[in-house]
Amino acid sequence: MIVIEGCFALHLSQEKRTEEHMDNHNNPHPREEEKKDVFSDEPDLEDFLSEEQEDAPARKKARSFFAKFMAYAIALSLVISVLAVWVRVFNMPSFSFLEKSNELSKIENIQNYKEAVVTIEGNGVKGTGFNIAEEGTIVTNYHVIENMTSITVIFPSGDIMQATVTEQFPDLDIAMLQVEGTDLPYLEIKEGKGWGAGDPIYVIGNPLAYNQIVMEGDISKSEDRLYLTAPIEKGNSGSPVIDSDGKVIGVVYAMTVPAIGRGKEPEGLAVPVNEIPVLQ
Repeated sequence: MIVIEGCFALHLSQEKRTEEHMDNHNNPHPREEEKKDVFSDEPDLEDFLSEEQEDAPARKKARSFFAKFMAYAIALSLVISVLAVWVRVFNMPSFSFLEKSNELSKIENIQNYKEAVVTIEGNGVKGTGFNIAEEGTIVTNYHVIENMTSITVIFPSGDIMQATVTEQFPDLDIAMLQVEGTDLPYLEIKEGKGWGAGDPIYVIGNPLAYNQIVMEGDISKSEDRLYLTAPIEKGNSGSPVIDSDGKVIGVVYAMTVPAIGRGKEPEGLAVPVNEIPVLQ
């Protein structure tokens, strides 16, 4: 039994070797087929390119959407900025002082005062000034003309003149200009100090986007500066403060900004003419 089993085992072993030999003869490179089987499931390069090409339109669409979104956002921001300016210029208080100005401008004396109040322009800046002599001596604020390389003075009559700076008082925020003219309308300067708290006044100037606006108020306090209850806006710098006799008693240069919650209204600030050496 042992021998038989041994022979049987040997026979099987020989048969197995014979089968392996035949397999090797039929497939001399078995490992190459195994390698092929290992990599047979990997996608081809064309598959990657195809997927990229399919994703390209989606990415392009996303970029296009983002670009449009940014363009709309910028446009909206510009529109809001413009609207903010227009709201500032055309708000209800503006219409209120326009109505008041039109009413005051019907007074003959005020019509005459307005003829001597000029617009000063240069380098994109606009302010107010007023003439005090027939030959053309203009009073305004120093900060109005400080950075102007060319100064243009426009009278209500439509006369446009180039001006030169003749005097500067930065500490007082006052500047004197000269234009070439004759028989120009002018305002008279009050001599001495004949005003006090409670006195009525007029202010004529070019606030915001308007020209020749007349406002009335009172002197609330008179010290080294005049405090005025008349509404003052940007563009009023250099406006004359005129008393009930039609004389200039001050030059507007700023306005106060009360602390929030105190219930106080802003007030105009003016340099009294008796503080300006060349006007005395």
